Amino acid sequence: MSHESKQGEGGFTLIEIVIVVALLGVLSAIAVPALQQWIARQQLRQATTELAGNLNLARTAAMSRGTGIAVTTAMNGGKATLTFGGVFRPVELNDKITNITATTIGFSPFGLRTGGGTTNTLISLTPLSGGAYSVAVTPAGKITWCAKTTCP
Repeated sequence: MSHESKQGEGGFTLIEIVIVVALLGVLSAIAVPALQQWIARQQLRQATTELAGNLNLARTAAMSRGTGIAVTTAMNGGKATLTFGGVFRPVELNDKITNITATTIGFSPFGLRTGGGTTNTLISLTPLSGGAYSVAVTPAGKITWCAKTTCP
């Protein structure tokens, strides 16, 4: 029985491992802030689409029930809240929203926006991280949102 000497065994040296760990640390330090910004934008986008969806729901309910429905947006207890004049339960948007334009938007039995004149009614959502998205309701009742403070 002979034991062969293994010259140049495979494996990593301590220096190689330290370099890889250092590189991973640098890459993580670069990636984490970008990931946090992306998460904040996605939370704002989710709240904005939830607001637009609830406005569309109220408009559709007004048309299907043949009665007007008013949607009120406000900050209640530090949370952006939507109320539907008792037709639906109130909705709270995610807690990352620090401000919402306080307004009341009505929908007629024909799906038209009531009040507000001939211009779009804008509702702005402002998150904790800054920036803002907006939801616009046209006089015809069409609801759109955009990633700006004001929608066209």
